[in-house]
Amino acid sequence: MKIPSLSILKYAVWCVALLLSAAVNAGDSASLKAQALNLYSELKMAEEAVPNNGNSVAVYIANHEQDLAIQSVIFSVDGRESARYNYSERDAEALNNGGLHLLIELQLPAGEHKIAAKFVVIDVDAGIHAGRLYPRFEQAISLKNDTQLKLELVRGGLFKMQAKAEIRVHDLGPENNVGSDSKPRLKAAYFNARRHLAFDALADAIAIIKSGAGVALFSDKQKQALSQSVAELGLRGELPELQGIVERSGGDQKTPLSAMFARYNAGVALIQQGKYAEGVAILVELSEGESYPHEEILLRDKTNLALGFHFLKQDDSEKSVEYFSKVRRLSPYANKALVGLGWAILTPSRSAASSAENDLNSPGVGAKSMPYLWSGSEDEIAWARRHAPFRRAWAVAHGEKAEDLQAAMVPWMELISRDPLDPAVQEGLLILPYAMSHWAGQSQRAEKYYVSASDQLQQALQTLDTASADIKNGGLRGAIDQVDRSDDSGWDIWLSALTASKDAYLDLLLDSSEFHRALSEYRQLTHISTVLSEYQNTFMADSRRGALADELETLLLKLNASAATWAANLDREALAEISRHRKRTEAYLAEANFALARNHENTRRKLNDVVWDGEARR
Repeated sequence: MKIPSLSILKYAVWCVALLLSAAVNAGDSASLKAQALNLYSELKMAEEAVPNNGNSVAVYIANHEQDLAIQSVIFSVDGRESARYNYSERDAEALNNGGLHLLIELQLPAGEHKIAAKFVVIDVDAGIHAGRLYPRFEQAISLKNDTQLKLELVRGGLFKMQAKAEIRVHDLGPENNVGSDSKPRLKAAYFNARRHLAFDALADAIAIIKSGAGVALFSDKQKQALSQSVAELGLRGELPELQGIVERSGGDQKTPLSAMFARYNAGVALIQQGKYAEGVAILVELSEGESYPHEEILLRDKTNLALGFHFLKQDDSEKSVEYFSKVRRLSPYANKALVGLGWAILTPSRSAASSAENDLNSPGVGAKSMPYLWSGSEDEIAWARRHAPFRRAWAVAHGEKAEDLQAAMVPWMELISRDPLDPAVQEGLLILPYAMSHWAGQSQRAEKYYVSASDQLQQALQTLDTASADIKNGGLRGAIDQVDRSDDSGWDIWLSALTASKDAYLDLLLDSSEFHRALSEYRQLTHISTVLSEYQNTFMADSRRGALADELETLLLKLNASAATWAANLDREALAEISRHRKRTEAYLAEANFALARNHENTRRKLNDVVWDGEARR
């Protein structure tokens, strides 16, 4: 299923961020999360053991068609909307793989009720502008007992011939208890695990196990999804109930995806140690592998970027161009690739190093592993510039070098039209006029681009100052809390709308692994606290209070205290990251202003020698 480019970027960034957090989340809060899981499973079992005063209806959403994806659903009872949900791409895949989405649980009086639903459906391989299908149904049901309904997207008979879809309603019988047929609950746990509601998924799984269900009830894909949930919560040996389902207590288990990231890290480490052949071999294997979905595609972009910069530093510009060009244009790594691509086009290959001595425009560039890239250091901009292809301030590109320079301008011109908060874009704002100043007849254009760079960098500083003030005033955490309180969209886990409303500074913060760890811990603990508080306010509020209620009250105090600690960590890491970006932006702004000052000084010196009416200007 195709989705808008902004959502693709946010989805991709968060997928990788969640994977990275799995390795660092095993902190002090792990014990609290394990206690909460055990208590929550006990609460669910205790609640289901007590007869309801009314009639409950659980509504599940399912998809029977592999070639269709559900984008949204609206469900109504007796003419009133009861629930709606927008499915993310991850949600839609989970439904296609057999997951069930528990859309809503209602308490309704006995008797006749009219239920209605409307789906928005698209072909899995369709583009973002493809036509949608809008299957709907409306029918009366007679409610006598607790029941559960499955609303399933299907094609069939005449509808299939017409390439249309319909919604079929399945009555699954009495309300599902963990001690009876647990298949719907297992499929719902799988769905929650796939959409990164790790706590909810594991709590259901533990409740099912405690009810006496055997390990054989869990499918391989359900085990794998639950293993990922254990890793996301940073748990290792704290959940003995899941042994046999989450092998080796989850935290030690390597999924195929995490293994791929481990190979990437190993390849990069070998290159950093100078073991180029071994490291490059690993990265090339990842780059040239099969077309991976989602997180794997993003990893391949990151791999191609690493290979591009490696070969550029080794003066192999042809291979460098090859790998930079493989980075997708909508990838979060595209901006960095554009920076490198321009330098690769402009830089001679090692095979041409012998002739570099005769090239007035780029003396010495053919030296092995010349670390001239601006991308290599944020604090040594002037030093890096001295090692760039134009080491002499007076060098001017002619002939083939001018053609190379013109070709290098193409990716750099595309780069500077993007977000000026991005470090790669800020590099491009300075690289373009710097290179242009060495192109015959382009000095005036170079100065205009320096002026534009100065203006954009100054605006970026103001945006960063606004972001810092917003974080200090609690705006960031408040916005995160507001998004997490909403439960009508699968996209909320990626905070895409929040990023757009915060001038995209959240994207900058996610560059920090420490910030993401604090963000993940804070969101997990607040979600757990919210879920348990709902039980405290409803099920545990009457005469059934007892040992579970006392345990719940004590645990909530600990959870809230831990969440407050991580909230402080979240703000501190966010401010530190904003400060780091501000220092870099200030350095780039200073470089742009110094370049303008040098140009103005050169102009002034030229004017000093101009003769007006036979009199020299002094």
